[in-house]
Amino acid sequence: MDSQWKRFWETGLFPSLEFSLSLSIGYVLSLFFYVAGSELSLIDRTDTAYPILQALIGIFFAAGFIYRKYKQNFPISFSLALLTLAIGQVVWLLLGNTSEFLIDYIFSFELVLMSGVLSAFAIGIYGGSLKDFRFLSFTLGITVFTFYSLFEPNQNYSIKVLLAILYILLSFYFFSTLFQQNPISSKFYKIRSKIGKHPLFSPFYRSSLSLLIAYCILHLYFQPGPKIPLILSISFSVTFGRVMSLLGGLKKETKAVFLIGRVALLFAFFFFIYQTYWSSFFIALCIINGTIVGFFKPNKTPYKEYLLIGLETTLYLGLSFLLYFWNLPMGLRTLTALLFVPILIYPYLLQKHIIRLPRFIMLAAACLIVLFFFSPPTIRTNSPFSKKENFDPIPFAITNLNFNEEEYIFYKSVLPFPSNPFLPKRSEIKNKIVVLGLSSNQSQIISYIERLSEEEHPFLIITTRNKTNQFHHINALSLLSRKSYWNFDIYYPNYLAQKINFTPSLPNDWKLKYFTEKLDNLSFLEVVSVLDSVLKYSSGDLRKDAIEIKHLYYESFAAYAKFYHNIGQNKLSLDAIAYARKFESPKPDLLRIAFNSLKFTTPEAEYIPILEDLSLDIEFQEFAWNSLIPMFESMGDWNNALKTMGLLERFYRSNNQTELANELELARVRLYMNQENWKEVEPIIATRLKEYPNSVIWERLKNEILEKKDSLRRISVRPDAKEARIQ
Repeated sequence: MDSQWKRFWETGLFPSLEFSLSLSIGYVLSLFFYVAGSELSLIDRTDTAYPILQALIGIFFAAGFIYRKYKQNFPISFSLALLTLAIGQVVWLLLGNTSEFLIDYIFSFELVLMSGVLSAFAIGIYGGSLKDFRFLSFTLGITVFTFYSLFEPNQNYSIKVLLAILYILLSFYFFSTLFQQNPISSKFYKIRSKIGKHPLFSPFYRSSLSLLIAYCILHLYFQPGPKIPLILSISFSVTFGRVMSLLGGLKKETKAVFLIGRVALLFAFFFFIYQTYWSSFFIALCIINGTIVGFFKPNKTPYKEYLLIGLETTLYLGLSFLLYFWNLPMGLRTLTALLFVPILIYPYLLQKHIIRLPRFIMLAAACLIVLFFFSPPTIRTNSPFSKKENFDPIPFAITNLNFNEEEYIFYKSVLPFPSNPFLPKRSEIKNKIVVLGLSSNQSQIISYIERLSEEEHPFLIITTRNKTNQFHHINALSLLSRKSYWNFDIYYPNYLAQKINFTPSLPNDWKLKYFTEKLDNLSFLEVVSVLDSVLKYSSGDLRKDAIEIKHLYYESFAAYAKFYHNIGQNKLSLDAIAYARKFESPKPDLLRIAFNSLKFTTPEAEYIPILEDLSLDIEFQEFAWNSLIPMFESMGDWNNALKTMGLLERFYRSNNQTELANELELARVRLYMNQENWKEVEPIIATRLKEYPNSVIWERLKNEILEKKDSLRRISVRPDAKEARIQ
């Protein structure tokens, strides 16, 4: 290649390819993490496989980064091997049978592990080769995507497609290394930072970078949710800081830059220590740290520096998680948090060329920040149980399927059985029938059932026909067999038809006789009305079937009540009991659940029928009557309140609880007086005065009655006063 073509290659074609390649990789990588955040949320992260995958990805990225960072001569054979693997990976991704990356994770974890390790190593190699020219274009690509995503939040891309694009872009880089191991274009486009040449600025870069990496990892753990603000603030601030470091005028302002660096690092440390309020201050922390990293980045970083940055990051993470999980008094926590200070200040203290006073001032300031402002991160809590999303009971017992945990595994099912919050993996569904719901993440679930169908694994999909619970992938379900019931449908693959065990406790066509037209798509109250009408006006098999249907409805809702009670959802348990009792009188086990749930639930008028059921059982009578009395009073139902008081009073007296009975009698007398029911109250007071002639309370009540009667007589004599009283 003569000098003219060589000059064109170096200054024309190849530099533009470098710029576009870095820009594209930064854009695609950001898009990949954005899409992966929603799709991989369906993975069980408490399983050991996921942390292993994360650790290996981190290790191989670091290995690739360090190798390329300090390997001047990139072997052609190594480039060729990586290029071949990248092309093979593209073929596997684009020709794979599964459209969703998540499904490969669940069913082919080994392949995902290999792909993740290879991806991390390849991206690490590319990241280690970034010079200022490519680095700025890389962060520009990230920034462009994050700005774009703010206006187009719905990114409908598959992770596999994004990975394929990423591998295609990386293959261009590996292909370029085959022609020139150390791109000559970097001589022309190497941007020399004025600040990066000063050796004494490296402590700011090292401390801020380790602080930033540690914070990003902690943010992913403590603040689940969209990461676009995090990516945008870091990419923009790093780019801004790097551009600022190119200004030649700052070279003469060494003291001012040193002062700004110390103050900025202390501010970043302040926001890091104020961990409880990360949700408010995390953008400020990212911007400050990112700007410091971009501004103070040295033009040459020794190999050991990155090892020390990794060690400091590990110490930050270890201390943070220790303070998060270790339940210590606040004082001891603060003293333990002081260990953050030497990690931050250690690189600065090692600078012997800096006089002692600024070093000690910075050390003291960091200690004071911890002592006054340290606040441990708040423990994440699960989102509250939503009745609107979860309470959608169906009379599943009419299917005659014997659902149990030994034969079935559930994922977001509407059935009252423990449900897996994550799509079950291959090892979990072995020898079990998978029961799926379509309430959310429908595209992933459709891909999941397609994979189950390929392997002929048994599964069921149970959907309700409520208008508020519609799903959009009806075309995918049309390929499955369907069995329709009242208000819900069961979808299953054709190969499962012979395996579904419909027990013959009822005739096979029992629901086709009269009840299909009458009960389909009715509310539960309407079902009760129809069945009661059948029982009242019919006989024979029709009446027998109606009794059986009512029993199956009761058993279904009783199962919901038991399930909600076991998971501590007392309100939903009572709602299920309220449905169940409309079909049959509650059995003792359901009354026990109602009693336990009512003890931890705010009384509501809709629970009066349940309390009345409890009052019929000797074991729960006292609790039920004590709960009913204030509810009747608040509703102004004086007759039922007085009747219940009388029953409870007799109960106390029969059990020799005289004091409680007397207190209740006084309350009953007060209620009679408020109603001006002298016919009932006067005999009671007269009887008690004979028994207790020296009683101050009963004498006072007698006088109050006389005064009220006298007042009413005076009003009756003066019609104008009576009219005013009525008004």
